[in-house]
Amino acid sequence: MTTKLSLPVIKIAMLVCSVFMLGIEHAHAQKMIIESLTGPVTQNEIDAFKQHIETVNAPPGNGNVWVFGNGGKSIEACGLMYEVSHDKTILNRMIYYCDEMLSRRNDLWPADKGGQRIVWTGKIEPVWPSSNPEVSPAGAGVEQGDEIAHMAFCAKLILQNPLLWDSKVDIGDAYHYGATYKERALNYIKQGDYVIDNWILPRFIRASENNHYYFPGAPNTYKPNEPAPWNQAWMVTNALVRLVECHLILNDDTKRIVNYDAIVQPNIDWFLANTKPNRSAKGTVCYTWAYAYPKGMEDTNHAAYDSEGLWIAYDSGRYHLTFNDVLPFANTYCDVVMGTVTNGKFAGRVDGSTGTGHGGGDNFVRDEYLYLSEFRPDMFMEMANAEINTNKVAVSMPITARLLWEKDRRYKNKK
Repeated sequence: MTTKLSLPVIKIAMLVCSVFMLGIEHAHAQKMIIESLTGPVTQNEIDAFKQHIETVNAPPGNGNVWVFGNGGKSIEACGLMYEVSHDKTILNRMIYYCDEMLSRRNDLWPADKGGQRIVWTGKIEPVWPSSNPEVSPAGAGVEQGDEIAHMAFCAKLILQNPLLWDSKVDIGDAYHYGATYKERALNYIKQGDYVIDNWILPRFIRASENNHYYFPGAPNTYKPNEPAPWNQAWMVTNALVRLVECHLILNDDTKRIVNYDAIVQPNIDWFLANTKPNRSAKGTVCYTWAYAYPKGMEDTNHAAYDSEGLWIAYDSGRYHLTFNDVLPFANTYCDVVMGTVTNGKFAGRVDGSTGTGHGGGDNFVRDEYLYLSEFRPDMFMEMANAEINTNKVAVSMPITARLLWEKDRRYKNKK
């Protein structure tokens, strides 16, 4: 049965639940809390988050857990909570996750631990393989941008605070990535640029197609000569945008900034040009778009990454994205996806339909969609209560961090 959704606004001080998060090792994880959905972020909320992350170890492995799994999401969550709190303990934990992720890059990780795998290029490449360990040759594509984006986010936060630069990183330097905070940030940027130069640029940027993201042909067997699906395309864009932001702070490598911008802008324009106008039952302007150009319908699993990418590019203030450019995407999620519930789940596709698999829908709001409440502040409470009603707050680091981050922004914008 399909019904229009109506979620009550519930004020909750604390949630307690027990959920296992795929890809994260918990050591009796402390529960996170949200004491209120309004007002400033409280010290209790910050402390509960800090206690939780100290019990959540980096996940095993060096593959997609750092992209689609909670390894990468933990980095993003710590970054957002550091923006809220400026608490160095949270930044240190973000650095710990970044260090672990970087150390497991295929060309850096020892063979006896699962690294040094031959990739489809026939070489040991600077990637985090996307295929299972038993698959040979290993798979990897444009989703590698996600790991770079995580590291660049951490570097950006460090570079924005010069008072940190010359201090030694509190957690030490087990992998020799840089003893001080600035040295660590510079190494994250260097390593990110290295993967762009040696993996992304030679294989996935089609100069003859306005620098659009395409997969190469043989020996690549994944979508050979096809455009990258939009969610994966945004992962490359996220990496380039954040690396540009870092280089702008450093005021260095102007040529690289120009080159990255010349890739980012046409790919954002390409995405926007391939949306189709739609209208919700409420009459709001919405869009539909494909999972991958030129056909199909984007599902709400993958569209979460599209939404995150739109926010990162918009927030940079650099790529001609206006509030009104992003608003229809927020309307699509809020009024079409959340506005249509089938068997207790939100619509599984951006046109309001529901299928199976990735298009099967969710009974909660994926954390990346919480960025869209910036454009639909009237929906923040409904989004938050969807998380509360499904008991996500106590254990989902990315959901709790994004809710508190948005709560903080809402409070500060009212002052």
